[in-house]
Amino acid sequence: MTPRGTARLCAFVGALLLALHASPVIAAAPDAPLGVATPGPFRGLFLDLPLADAGAPPALAIDVRWWLANDWSKPTVVSRDGRTVRLQGDAQYDTLQVAVTVPWRRFLRAPFARRLSTTVEAHASVIWGGWTDGLIEDWHRLIGSSNFQRQIFPRDRVNLRLSEDGGPTLADVHSAGVVLGDLVVRNQLVLVGVEPGPSGAPPRASLAVRLDLKIPTGPLHRLGGSGGADAGLGLAGTVRAGPLTVHALASARVVSGLPQGFALQPRRLQAGGDLSLVLRVGRRVALLLEDRLSTPLMRSGWRLPANETQPEATTWYALFRAHNQVSGGVRIGEVTVFLSEDFTPGGRIASDPGPRWFYDSNAPDIVIGVSWARDL
Repeated sequence: MTPRGTARLCAFVGALLLALHASPVIAAAPDAPLGVATPGPFRGLFLDLPLADAGAPPALAIDVRWWLANDWSKPTVVSRDGRTVRLQGDAQYDTLQVAVTVPWRRFLRAPFARRLSTTVEAHASVIWGGWTDGLIEDWHRLIGSSNFQRQIFPRDRVNLRLSEDGGPTLADVHSAGVVLGDLVVRNQLVLVGVEPGPSGAPPRASLAVRLDLKIPTGPLHRLGGSGGADAGLGLAGTVRAGPLTVHALASARVVSGLPQGFALQPRRLQAGGDLSLVLRVGRRVALLLEDRLSTPLMRSGWRLPANETQPEATTWYALFRAHNQVSGGVRIGEVTVFLSEDFTPGGRIASDPGPRWFYDSNAPDIVIGVSWARDL
């Protein structure tokens, strides 16, 4: 797909969201979390558990969202035990995602059905060079930040690689295209806070268990998915206190390995923690702040070349260190606009010349998105 075609697609999606927003249907509750996942060519291969309200959904609901994610690294070589892997993550992802939530009580009269809901989530992405590289470099110059060696490589290109010297090449993508992602089924069982409060208001506190499953429908050779099934378990909570709503999630995931005996493999057990603050301003406006922390993606023991002078420009921090993502958004009625940036407190490896108390993985460097959510 050409950049002009992608721009037209984005304009169409925006017009569709505005038209749906203007139609005379009851608006969704304004205090749901952003629920931003961590997209990108490597973490996006595996199951992610984004935040959701821990209460029982009152009705069938739909969430449609578009986001762009700019991912960056220069060509990276890592080695361990005589095996060498080459990686690069340099592309813009424009993603359209649709999620439908079904409360089981809509179809069953059994007591447990009041507590159980299932969300089916599907997405597709346009992977292309994009238009955000120049803006990001301008921002780096404005704030006096490191440019992560972006300036020595062409802007707005697709360079995605996951290969082993003398072994399989799982992905080698250098052209724009559309890729289907994995299908995800998210199940939630409410333990506390099933019944609505006075006048039908949401309960003041809810606690729920999450069980999410990833079905491998995305092709690995285009980095649409890992090629295997994953499962995740989470404990979610929601507390409402006046205009402020707090959402939290602690999760653990078991992910499948990469195929064909590939040398670089994900950690089989992964974990994460999410926290969201939603401040309602009036009846239809809310301000949102969200933070999510994930454990390292890949197994340890790999090393960069001894002559690597700027590890932060490589995939090192994205693959072998914890990842922290901060998101902010504004919601007006059913429409939410959000932005995410990665920022992880922690020490750098000794050869990295940057600040010693935090690092950026650039995976993704920035996420900008719009979502529309409604009860049906």
